[in-house]
Amino acid sequence: MLIHKAFDETLKTYRISGKALAKAANISESLVSEFRRGKGGVTDQTLNKLLRAIDTIDSGARRYFCSLIAGESGRSGSLLNAIENLSEEEIPSLLIAIANRWQSPKKEVLPVR
Repeated sequence: MLIHKAFDETLKTYRISGKALAKAANISESLVSEFRRGKGGVTDQTLNKLLRAIDTIDSGARRYFCSLIAGESGRSGSLLNAIENLSEEEIPSLLIAIANRWQSPKKEVLPVR
């Protein structure tokens, strides 16, 4: 899969707006828009900033993007594996993240700590 298509699919899957991502990555909204549509490229450094920002918005998004690039199956398999591998200490954080996501129909920057 092409990088810009995997990037766009990741944003759509995790309902991350280009505006929220641009703000979190401290880059322009037009750069995010052009990249996700395949109309412009990004440097390695900019891609790294975008992927770090995606991960701060939703901690599973970067892994999902990487799985698309690697040609692995989508989100559900990796999500199930991630849940099965949670420690007892991580379960409350997961439940809080699910509750926050359930209450928030449009994805904005909602850090879960």
